[in-house]
Amino acid sequence: MKLLFNTRMLFLRGMLLTVALSAIVLGCSDDDDTTPAEPELAIKLGTSATLGSYLTDGNGNTLYYFTTDVAGVNTCTGGCIANWPVYNAAGLTEDLVGEGLDFDDFATITTNGVAQTTYKGWPLYYYAPGGVREAATQTTGEGVGGVWFVAKPDYTIQLAKGQLIGADSKHYKGDYTEGDGPVTYFTDAHGRTLYAFVVDKKNDNNFTTGEAAHDANWPIFEATPDQVPSTLDKTLFGTIDVFGKKQLTYKGWPIYYFGSDTQRGQTKGVSVPQPGVWPVVVADIEEAPEADEPEPAIKLATSATLGSYLTDSEGNTLYYFATDVAGANTCTGGCATAWPVYNAAGLTEDLVGEGLDFDDFATITTNGAAQTTYKGWPLYYYAPGGTREAAGQTTGEGVGGVWFVAKPDYTIQLAKGQLIGADNKHYKGDYTEGDGAVTYFTDAHGRTLYVFTVDKNNDNNFTNGEAAHDAIWPIFEATPDQVPSTLDKTLFGSIDVFGKKQLTYKGWPVYYFGSDAQRGQTKGVSVPQPGVWPVVVKDIAEAPE
Repeated sequence: MKLLFNTRMLFLRGMLLTVALSAIVLGCSDDDDTTPAEPELAIKLGTSATLGSYLTDGNGNTLYYFTTDVAGVNTCTGGCIANWPVYNAAGLTEDLVGEGLDFDDFATITTNGVAQTTYKGWPLYYYAPGGVREAATQTTGEGVGGVWFVAKPDYTIQLAKGQLIGADSKHYKGDYTEGDGPVTYFTDAHGRTLYAFVVDKKNDNNFTTGEAAHDANWPIFEATPDQVPSTLDKTLFGTIDVFGKKQLTYKGWPIYYFGSDTQRGQTKGVSVPQPGVWPVVVADIEEAPEADEPEPAIKLATSATLGSYLTDSEGNTLYYFATDVAGANTCTGGCATAWPVYNAAGLTEDLVGEGLDFDDFATITTNGAAQTTYKGWPLYYYAPGGTREAAGQTTGEGVGGVWFVAKPDYTIQLAKGQLIGADNKHYKGDYTEGDGAVTYFTDAHGRTLYVFTVDKNNDNNFTNGEAAHDAIWPIFEATPDQVPSTLDKTLFGSIDVFGKKQLTYKGWPVYYFGSDAQRGQTKGVSVPQPGVWPVVVKDIAEAPE
């Protein structure tokens, strides 16, 4: 009986211990990590120093695409199958796709009863040369035959190989004659064919207008160079700006889609509007031709006697009028018949010829007519008797002592107008009060030039090197170069003034007046009294020794 009792007690103690341990385990279950393990990825990204990111299976085996599969179907048949086994991620779900990949880019096709995974429409394969699959992380299949390439997540361009079939359903060869034969050409990452336009020039899109209905026929390929198959030279790609968008270029050719290619691999554009006008882009396409230089609207011509002078695009000489010194057109009445205005409508920097600065040109409007100005001087043609002189002629030079060819390098120009002092009084050429136009010297921008009656021959007696003092009458810092043909260039010279070259005329040092704030102003003639600072005129007396 005692043995039976002891046996029962041991059994009860065991039961109690079991219950207690169960309670402990249950009591701790909320604190234990029982999260199921992450599923093994079926497809992910590998990385190569030369190739960048590329697709692999869950074990790191490289996945490839075949250029002849551009239509989205498996074209690897016969002996090809042994070297390029299909990849199939059976039961692929979003959580089996690795970081950097989008589940929506994957699908499944079936060829001869065999399922195969596709990426962005391209069927995926392994590489197994001689029937033995390459080891994980190897990429020895890259570029094989020029038709096999690693599958990458970030291709800008992919290569496709197939028969060109136009919108007319005819077959075309690579030279766009009718016939059969596969062509290797560029597509985007989804197998959509890319084209060039034979009318385009280097980095110059001549099709796109910004009008949606027009541009939809040949939409630009909006991309920037990123990843391309290893058999292509990435440095041959670039971009241009087209209405605020980046259009990809190759060898300078802007790249387009064809709006009527509704399915991947279609090449309908090759026959529109006729074969060869919109070729597919191929690796060995010739460099795009340089854009034709636009014909300048305004340019320079040269004369043995006059040097360089301005003409229009046809070589017709352009002139300035001395009385336009203030920058306004003063050629009225019968003058306008003999001197028609010149207007370079829509002038842009690329329409300005070599040796000229676009910033020197502007447009004014007089009585509703637009007129181009150069350095503030309105420009004219010469048409004596109403018939414009022939291109290359300069018969208007010096007419009336007020008409001169427009030149890019004048040191001195002649102006004609009423002298009006800082006191607002009108002065004649002898500096007595009264009305009457005076012909005087300005710089190339129409700013009046003066001499100082206290000076002597080649001797500046005003400038002292103190900025505040010298700013009242700044020196005209120049050397003799080009002057109107009615002036004797030998009468000009220069002197050194505190390290600067001051122009002289007949020995007189030449100055500006600091308070002449606008072109054509002659305020200095009354400062400090009339005649102390006269304007420079052609027949001024020689400076005294």
